[in-house]
Amino acid sequence: MKKLFFTLLTAGSLLFANSTADVQASQPIQSQTASSYETTDSTVVQVAASKATKKSGTFKMKYNSNVRADAGTRNKIVTMAKKGSVAKASYQKKVGKSTWYKVSVNGKSGWVLSTLLTATSAKKTSVKQLASSKATKKSGTFKTKYNSNVRSDAGTKNKVVTMAKKGSIATATHQKKVGGTTWYKVKVNGKTGWISASLLTATTVKKASVKKASTSSVVSEALSLQGIPYKFGGTTRAGFDCSGFVQYAYNQAGKNVSRTTGSQYAETYKVSSPQPGDLVFFANTYKAGISHVGIYIGNNQFVHSGGSKAEVKSMNDPYWGKKFHSYKRY
Repeated sequence: MKKLFFTLLTAGSLLFANSTADVQASQPIQSQTASSYETTDSTVVQVAASKATKKSGTFKMKYNSNVRADAGTRNKIVTMAKKGSVAKASYQKKVGKSTWYKVSVNGKSGWVLSTLLTATSAKKTSVKQLASSKATKKSGTFKTKYNSNVRSDAGTKNKVVTMAKKGSIATATHQKKVGGTTWYKVKVNGKTGWISASLLTATTVKKASVKKASTSSVVSEALSLQGIPYKFGGTTRAGFDCSGFVQYAYNQAGKNVSRTTGSQYAETYKVSSPQPGDLVFFANTYKAGISHVGIYIGNNQFVHSGGSKAEVKSMNDPYWGKKFHSYKRY
């Protein structure tokens, strides 16, 4: 009787032990890294993996997740992708009932559980910002609010043609949008390029005083300045540069004009038959483009501040004749 009792007790203990092992075997294997998440079937199921098939798509990590050398939690960790990292899938395969994706993330390639990923669409807003609308006509005269880059085309990625100083006069001819930003094609500093509209402020070139400044008085004032030394940046009788000379002569004749050669070129209009008092522009002297200005006095001559002093020169001068660009008038 005692022998039968012990036999039944032993059988019951073995049955209980086997039930506990089954329960443990059915529990999911926990991740090897505390900061990452992986769920899979028991180690028995995990051993067999299906063949990889192609998979495409862009995903984000739901959590900090391990990326492994192959599908399955037993494989080596290649990298740890942080929550929110973007991963591009190329293949997929199953390990038991779990699907794994081969992805590119953090500049590396590896496998990650599909349940740790969420599908996402790669934003194309930046692409749209690069695409510009067609140019349409735009007219107007503006001043630069700051020292501003003028570029070869609309958009900050394009080459800088010139830098327009604050207060430079810019004449617009066209406009177009890049993303949400409007750009103007302008003529400034004797060059043509594109500048963001936000860097410009509208201005009106006053023409009311043009009639008040007689051409004869401008010429008379300019001729009275002969002999004054040339001084780069000069605007007084102590010394003039070319545009300072023009500005001073015109101011004395009753007309306010802008300071620089580029702005004087921008605010005047071209004429084919010059009259005394018109401006004479020259290009490619000490720099490329419009770089020098004088005042036409008639008889194929002009007066300017150049070389060592303010003086009269012939339009056929061996040097200045080759540098001549255009006649323009206020």
